[in-house]
Amino acid sequence: MEYRTAADTLVLFDLDGTLLLTDGAGRVAIRQALEAVYGTSGAMEGYNFHGKTDPQIIMELMSSAGLEEGEIRARLPGIWPVYLEFLERELEVRRAEGRITVLPGVAELVSALERRADVVLGLLTGNIEEGAKLKLQAADVPWPFETGAFGSDSERRSEIARIAVERGRSVAGDGPISIVVLGDTPEDIACARAVEARALAVATGRHGVGELEEAGADAVFADFRDTESVLDCILSPFEKADGSGDTTVIGEIG
Repeated sequence: MEYRTAADTLVLFDLDGTLLLTDGAGRVAIRQALEAVYGTSGAMEGYNFHGKTDPQIIMELMSSAGLEEGEIRARLPGIWPVYLEFLERELEVRRAEGRITVLPGVAELVSALERRADVVLGLLTGNIEEGAKLKLQAADVPWPFETGAFGSDSERRSEIARIAVERGRSVAGDGPISIVVLGDTPEDIACARAVEARALAVATGRHGVGELEEAGADAVFADFRDTESVLDCILSPFEKADGSGDTTVIGEIG
């Protein structure tokens, strides 16, 4: 990587539902790992994984199974190698069957951002770092991200956001930067607000345009296919229309 003297924009992408879909590989792998390490997967049926960190998911599921916090945390370090082994296996199966999806427009958008000297690309995800890498590899997505923060850094999304910004600033060099968070859940929007970043949302996950508008996103995309429009939003600081609080919606909806 060339030495960077300055960058104007730090762009932090969520992973699942924003860049790609793995057809439930992470959910299955966590269930298998929990059963192997804790002897139970807890109240997995109907449990919502979206917008949460991997450690948070394990803590909540094991609490639902009646385990004490101290016992859960004592075993937590041992679950990650087991989880990664199961995750790699599940991803291999889905890759062979064509069940891993890079979401529309992602490759073009990431490539366009990567070419810009005034942009630092990063990940901001609840996945542990090695799990994120496995998912991107299985989807044949290059790793153009110069920085990032992960579920392996903290159990709390707001803390992960703070770490991502701190690391991003160290890569960006001197001078002020604009921070943009792109995600598919209300939790991603809350992450952006926690670090005073602009929150751009994409309706390619479980949450529709209306939900993301209500959660307070500055702009909502149906998907990332309109590369130029998305780039304009990322690279041009903006306020909600006329200060009215309205959200900009871009793309074909419905």
